[in-house]
Order: sequence, then C-alpha cells, then structure tokens
Amino acid sequence: MEKEETKDILVEAESFRCFGGWILDSQFDGQMGSAYLLAHGLGRPVADAETTFDVPSSGCYRVWVRAKDWVPAYHPGRFTLVVGGRTLGTELGANGRDWAWQDAGTVELVAGETKLVLHDLTGFDGRCDAIFLSAAGTVPPEGSDDDVHAWRMRMSGLPEKPVDAGEFDYVVVGGGIAGCAAALSAAELGCRVALVNDRPFLGGNASKEIGLGPRGETDPVIEALTDREPDGNIKAPARSSKR
Repeated sequence: MEKEETKDILVEAESFRCFGGWILDSQFDGQMGSAYLLAHGLGRPVADAETTFDVPSSGCYRVWVRAKDWVPAYHPGRFTLVVGGRTLGTELGANGRDWAWQDAGTVELVAGETKLVLHDLTGFDGRCDAIFLSAAGTVPPEGSDDDVHAWRMRMSGLPEKPVDAGEFDYVVVGGGIAGCAAALSAAELGCRVALVNDRPFLGGNASKEIGLGPRGETDPVIEALTDREPDGNIKAPARSSKR
C-alpha cells in the first residue's frame, strides 16, 4: 500500500490489518491479477474489514473500488465502503460487471492517517480487490495484463525485479502438507530451506482456511504439522536447533 505520486493512493484489500468476517481468496490470482477479500457469510452479513492508510495531502479524493458483480441479474454480493468515518453512497458489487473499477464517489480527506472499512450488506460473497483514491483525477487501469500488473507493483512500492534472498540448500515449491513436511525434514537435517507458497497460509487442505487434518499413516514430522498456533495456523517448529 503506497502512493505512486502525492495525489494517488492504492490500498490492496489483502493488506487490510483486520479482515473481520471477510476471508482472503487467492485461488484466482493468475486470472485476475491479485488476491481479494470475500464476504462469505452464507446469507448473513459478515463483520467489517478495517485498515488505515496515510493521506499525503488534504483535498477532495475520488474513490474507486475494484469489485465483482458475480451474478449480474441479482447482485448478491453487495457492500459499501467507509472512508474516514463517512459511508460512501454507492453500493459496490452491483453494477452488472465482472472484475472492474467502480466509481464510489468523492470524499474530503485531511492529511494524516485515515480509516477504511468494508461493510458487507448481504453475506452472499461480496468481493473487493482494491481501493484507489485520487485527488489528481487519475482513473485506474482496467484488466490484469502485464502493464496493469506493473502499475500495481509501482503503486504498492514493490521492486520491478525480485529481491535476491540469497542461497539455499533446499527449495520447496508448494506449502501443502507434503511441502511442509519436506521443508521441515530438510531443516531438521541442517539445510537452509526456502519454502515458496502462493497462498497466505500453509497446509493446503489442512490450512486454517479449510481445516482438514492429515489422514492415514503418520510419523513424527506429520504429527508436528498438526500443532497449531492460537489462530489455527500451522506451528510446526523444527525439532532441531539447526535451520
């Protein structure tokens, strides 16, 4: 979450500090270019997602929200956005369009920290990808091609090229139970391990998102992967001091 210039601000939904009842969905990252927040309440509105961001200078900002109307005939996934304590009047996710930037109106903001709130109206899978605020009249680009990806990288303050993380003895791609077990075993053998995962939580079907524990034959490594943090995430510390 960074500004590209002093009058443009991009807030990625996955950067929210508190998801409330919304959940992070990254399974379509390759198709639509980003993870997003999903209000999956089975017909009951979920608790608000909240975060704060820095307003670089006071002024009138036009607000855009990248949302999806996933059943255009009925608009089931509707939500509103609260900026600096003001609820914008536009119902988001109700414009009959697939993933697209929706004009949510304008708001007067004072320089400094400002609060954002996603408020679910239905509990039927509202989807929010990002919020863009501009006092310079900038219209955010549509789509998820390479140019749009580069724009979002710049706006998020991310480098164009991957940062060199150094050398590793063992690299595991995929953070399901098999990948976690491989990484944990290698670490216990003294390897310097990199575990690469495209989701926010480890464990695959055994992650806190889904919650299915490992089944079938187990051993000490698999048993270690059933140990959980208080929030349900996999704990699994290596049983050796070597990393």
